Amino acid sequence: MKKLNRRDFLKMGAVASASAVLAGCASRPEETMAPETGGTEQEPAVEEAPQTGDGVVVTYWYSWGNLDPAMDAIMATDEYKTAMKGNTLEYKGAVQSEALLTAVAAGTPPDGGSNFDYPNLWSRGAVLEVTDLVGTSAVVKKDDIAAGLWDGSFYDGKMIGVPGIEGFNWWGMNINAKAAEEAGLDPNNIPLTWEGLLEWHEALTKFDDAGNLLQFGLDPWDAMASEPDFAATSWGFKWWDEATKTFDLNNPLMAESYDVMGQFIRMVGPDKFAGMRQVEGNGTWGAAYNAGVQTMIMEGYWHPGETQIQQPDIAQYNRSTWAPVPESRKGAKIMATGPHFVQLFKDGAHPNEMFLFAEHLLSGAAMDIILKEVGWIFGRLSWLATVDKDTYPGLRFYIEATEQVTDWIVGRRCPIHWYVNDQSTELREKVYRDEMTSKEAVEELQARALAEWDAQGLGE
Repeated sequence: MKKLNRRDFLKMGAVASASAVLAGCASRPEETMAPETGGTEQEPAVEEAPQTGDGVVVTYWYSWGNLDPAMDAIMATDEYKTAMKGNTLEYKGAVQSEALLTAVAAGTPPDGGSNFDYPNLWSRGAVLEVTDLVGTSAVVKKDDIAAGLWDGSFYDGKMIGVPGIEGFNWWGMNINAKAAEEAGLDPNNIPLTWEGLLEWHEALTKFDDAGNLLQFGLDPWDAMASEPDFAATSWGFKWWDEATKTFDLNNPLMAESYDVMGQFIRMVGPDKFAGMRQVEGNGTWGAAYNAGVQTMIMEGYWHPGETQIQQPDIAQYNRSTWAPVPESRKGAKIMATGPHFVQLFKDGAHPNEMFLFAEHLLSGAAMDIILKEVGWIFGRLSWLATVDKDTYPGLRFYIEATEQVTDWIVGRRCPIHWYVNDQSTELREKVYRDEMTSKEAVEELQARALAEWDAQGLGE
C-alpha cells in the first residue's frame, strides 16, 4: 500500500461527504440486502477483546454538520457513558476535507472519522484494517447486518472500517404529490422510465410571464442521480470493475445517459436552470425540494426523515417509488446500497477506545436517537425489525424495496469515485449546452479517469 505524504493527500482533492447518506428497515431480522461486491463474506476471526486505557480523550471527526443534534443527545445518555468505559469522546462535526487531509498528512489525525472518502483513505494507507477488532465484538456481527452493508465493508478481503451510523437503500424517486395533483398527474402512478418522467417534468415546470422559472419537475443529476453509479446502473452496465480495476466510462450507454438526462435541463433552459440554483434556498440535495420549487428528486432512504425534520409542510406530500430506467429496460428495479463507517486512523492515538464508540453507534439507544434527530437508519437487522415503516412519509418504499430489487450495486467502490463524479459533472454540462457531443464527452471522461488513476499511483 502506498505511503502517504502531504503532497499525496492534498492531491486527492475534495474528500466527499459521501454516501449521502441513508436509512431503512426490515420487517424481519432475517431479511438482507444481497448485492455482490468485490469484498468478502468472511466473518472476522474472534480474538481476545483489546484492553482500553483509563480516562483518555478520544477524537472523532465527522464530515457533515447534520449529525450534531444526534451526537449531543447520544453523549448525554447513560448507555453512552457505560459504553465508553470512563473515556471521553471529543466530537467535531462539519469538518472540511482539506482539514482532515492536512491532519492525516501531518501525522495528527483524529482517532476516528466518518463520511469522508472511505475507499481513497483506505487505498492511501491512512486508516487501519479493523477485521480483528470486529472479530472481538459482541455487537458488530455479520448475521445481524444487511448483506450489502457487510460485504461493502471489505476491500481486498480486509475490513476498512466499522459499519454503522447510517446505511440502507440509496435510490428512489421522490415526488411532491400535491404539486403532481395540481398539474393533473396521478401521484399514485409515478412513471418508472425516463421517457415517462420527462412528460411529468414538462407538466410540472412553470414559468412566469417574463419567462422566469417558478417551479420545475426533476433535476436529473441532483442528489444521488449525480453519481456515475446511478446512470450506469439505470442503463444496465458497470463503469468500474473492482476485480480488474478497470474503467468502462467510454461506453455508448453512458453517452446515451448524458443525452437522455440532458433533455430535462434543455427543456427548462441551461441558463435558467443554473440561475434558479443560485437563488438562496434553491440548492441541491433537497433544499429546492423543501422550498417547493423542485417537485421530484432522486434520493435515498434518508430523504423521508430529513424532509420531515427540515420541512414538515412539504414532507406530508412526499411519495417514493423506484428510480427510473430507459424504456428499453422497463421493469428493472435498480438499487444501490453501501455502508458508512467509523474509520480508525493509522496515526490515531486511541484506536481501541474509538472502537468502543463505533460499537455504541450500533446500539438501539444510539440508532433510535439518530432516527429521531436526523432521520437516518442503519441496516442492523435486529433493530430494523423494530422500526415503524411509516415513521416518515415515503419511508415504507425503501423498507419494502429490498426483496423486489432486480439490479443491485454496492456504490462508491472506486477509489477515485469522487474525481470521476466531478469530471462527469463538468463534461455532461458541455453536452447539454451543445459544446461537445456525448460521444466526445465519455471519451474524455475515460481518458481523465485513467490519467488520475496513474497520477495517484493507484496502478502501482
